[in-house]
Amino acid sequence: MTTSLHSLIAPLVSLSREAGAAIEAIGRDAFDTQRKADDSPVTAADLAAHQVIVQGLPSIGCRDWPILSEESASIPWSERRNWSTYWLVDPLDGTKEFIRGSDQYTVNVALIDRNQPVLGVVEKPRTGEVWIGEPARGAWYQAGVDEPWQTLQVRDSLPLRLVVSRFHRGASTRRLIESLPDVEVEELGSSLKCCRVAEGLADLYPRFGPTSEWDTAAAQAVVEGAGGHLVDCEAWEPLRYNTQDSLLNPAFVACASLDGAWRPFWAC
Repeated sequence: MTTSLHSLIAPLVSLSREAGAAIEAIGRDAFDTQRKADDSPVTAADLAAHQVIVQGLPSIGCRDWPILSEESASIPWSERRNWSTYWLVDPLDGTKEFIRGSDQYTVNVALIDRNQPVLGVVEKPRTGEVWIGEPARGAWYQAGVDEPWQTLQVRDSLPLRLVVSRFHRGASTRRLIESLPDVEVEELGSSLKCCRVAEGLADLYPRFGPTSEWDTAAAQAVVEGAGGHLVDCEAWEPLRYNTQDSLLNPAFVACASLDGAWRPFWAC
C-alpha cells in the first residue's frame, strides 16, 4: 500500500461525522427494529450510516479498496481471501445502546492492510467525540469539531481499572473481577471500552463472548496507536483480520500492558 495514511485522516473523520449525523437524524420513536440471522438488532439508523459510509469511502484513498460492512457482510470468503487492503466498517456499533436511549454507541471505520488495522476512526455520534489510531504513528482524541486534538497514551495504574460490556458480562468476566484486588469496574457499550484503555482511563477490557471483526478493528488501531495492546486470549498475539471464512473474533483482551498487574490473576 503506497497511499499516505496521514492524508486519509481528515476526510475519514469528516465521513464518520456525517454517518454519525445520519444516525442522530433517526428519531428513536420512529424506527422499526428488525432481527438479523444471528438475532442481533438492526435499525434504520444502522442502515442510514451504512449508506453514508459505503458511498463516501471510494473517494478516500484508493477507489479499488473493497468495503466490508456489518450491514453487507455476505461477501464470500472465496472473494475476500484475495483482499490485501480493504475498509472494515461497523456503521453503528452498540445498536442495543442506541435502542435503549443511551449515548454509548459509535461509528467504526478501519483500514486493514495485510490482515492488520493500520488506521482506525471511532466517532461517538451523540457528542461528536472522535478517536483516531494509526498504530505506526500514534493515537489522538478530539472532544468536538472545533476542539484541539489531544495525543492519547495508555497508562498502568493501581488500583486496577477494568471496563466491561453492559450486555455481555459472562462467567469468565465475573471470575476475573472477583480475583482482582481492589479493582474498579466501569460498564460501557460499543468501542468506547477500548477507547477508555487508549485514553489511560482503564487498564483492561476483557471480552470472552462473541464479537465480529468489524467490532474491534478500528478500536484496535486506536489502542495500539496509544501504546496498548488488543490480543487474543490464547496466543497473546494481536488480532488479525480476514484470515479465514468466519468473521468471528476469538476471545480477546485490550490492555495497557501485557505484563500489567492483572496478569498474575488471569486464569479465565
